[in-house]
Amino acid sequence: MKTASLQNLRFTIRHSLTFTGRSPRTDAWTYLLAAVLVIAILSSVTAWATEDPVSGWISLAIGLICAVPAPALAVRRLHDFGRSGWWSLALAAGAARLLLLDILQLTFGWNVRAVTENLVHWVDWAIFPAFGLTYLALLAWPGSKGRNSPPIA
Repeated sequence: MKTASLQNLRFTIRHSLTFTGRSPRTDAWTYLLAAVLVIAILSSVTAWATEDPVSGWISLAIGLICAVPAPALAVRRLHDFGRSGWWSLALAAGAARLLLLDILQLTFGWNVRAVTENLVHWVDWAIFPAFGLTYLALLAWPGSKGRNSPPIA
């Protein structure tokens, strides 16, 4: 007998590029926990088995692969509580910033990333409150009853 969590995870992975419809909180929590576990385990094994620069790139690739379902899941969660999927751009801005800083660090080293972060630290105050609040809302707010499609803008 299959558990509900595995069914939710399978649904999320199967609908990785589906931006229509809705997803309940359990889909979001199941995906988040599975992605964190996969990233932690594979990144640890990679760091143990390979040299430092290579393990960083492999860990970044693992994170990107695990992040593929995230945008569609975020849009479906927003639809679930009656919001437009465009609100997920706050999540995309935060994720893009972190990705660019990680690539900068892997390419040029920590010193270049630290200087860059000092130059654009104001971006944290502009992006991350919206990023954090949107992310928490996706995980915590219950869905609304109603049609199973995005709201009309």
